[in-house]
Amino acid sequence: MDVMASKYDFTKEFISYIDVLVDGEFHEEEKDLSIVYRGSRNQRIVDVKKSLLSNEVVLHEKDAVRLGEYNNG
Repeated sequence: MDVMASKYDFTKEFISYIDVLVDGEFHEEEKDLSIVYRGSRNQRIVDVKKSLLSNEVVLHEKDAVRLGEYNNG
């Protein structure tokens, strides 16, 4: 994220408004309707705020949670 932010003036401000980001291209062959926020298993959910603070990609806690588990608590 820092590379992009240093390249474009507006990027750092724009990213500051984002809490969670789904990262990765949708792959039809990995489609899974039971996963939260994502369309396919190859995608990951990035916690943008924590990633910016730690200067590395931090996955959101819901990244590994299945839809049923999410709905139950």
